[in-house]
Amino acid sequence: MAAPAMQQPSFLLANLKSDWATKPLLQRCQELVKVIDDYPAKELHLIFPWLVESIFGSLDGVIVGWNLRQLQARTQEYAIALEFLDPSGPMMKLVYKLQAEEYKYEFPVTYLPGPVKAAIHEGVLPDCPLFHNKLQFPLSGLPSLNLTLNPFEYYMFFFATSLNAPRIYPPGQQISTSDSVYFVLVDAYLKYFLPTEGNVPPSPFSDARGTVAPPAPRSPIMPFAGYGSHGSSLLKRHISHQPSVNADPATQEIWRSETLLQVFVEMWLHHYSLEMYQKLQSPQVKPPAIPPGWLLAPSTIAWLPH
Repeated sequence: MAAPAMQQPSFLLANLKSDWATKPLLQRCQELVKVIDDYPAKELHLIFPWLVESIFGSLDGVIVGWNLRQLQARTQEYAIALEFLDPSGPMMKLVYKLQAEEYKYEFPVTYLPGPVKAAIHEGVLPDCPLFHNKLQFPLSGLPSLNLTLNPFEYYMFFFATSLNAPRIYPPGQQISTSDSVYFVLVDAYLKYFLPTEGNVPPSPFSDARGTVAPPAPRSPIMPFAGYGSHGSSLLKRHISHQPSVNADPATQEIWRSETLLQVFVEMWLHHYSLEMYQKLQSPQVKPPAIPPGWLLAPSTIAWLPH
């Protein structure tokens, strides 16, 4: 594909949606590779949420997406999906391309695991730094509350959530976790971003400073206190640093490993009662996550006069 002309982003999205409904997966992926390579981030930014949802499915389960859990090694699409979603593949290149421009995307709090969502609605910010400085409060009268995420976080939130999203499978169908694209990708992401030896490979796409832009620094009043106050395991270790522009390249990439681990823990392991979730939090005093005056319920948000 030649360098794109001055095409409006809405036209690009409309064309991709049209192709999505009529072309086979291989052809769609081949064309997406060219789009990711040729188009600037300001245009790719507008197709990113649609593309993520089209791959992993919608949060409410209505859109199935590629149904990665059901894609088995014996299917034709297996290798295509693995190559496109590989940690060094085209989709991750798109993520890094957008990350370098510091775009943000919204993820509804209502689709977080029950105890995490309930804690936020009660005005208590979870210990995990994944949620710090991320809450986007709605305008008065609107029922939504969102997390504002960078592209890497948004991608990983959807990837992790797709494991728990409701899906309808044909009766009697057996799904092998060892041969499923989804679980092969889980293994690939863990090995790539949390290597047992060596460092995390550098990001394949860099901004003008020579590195993909890391998340904004965490608030000093909200340190990473882990899941409990004692112990030295990876999940309980205090991690308070953020990459700096002049830091060692390996150090600059640590935030990706932290994000991956935190997303998997929060989205997969916290499916129990709010009381148990709160017991796992550190005993430190937490500032309220919700500004005074906000009353949150699962379906309503109302402003209370002082």
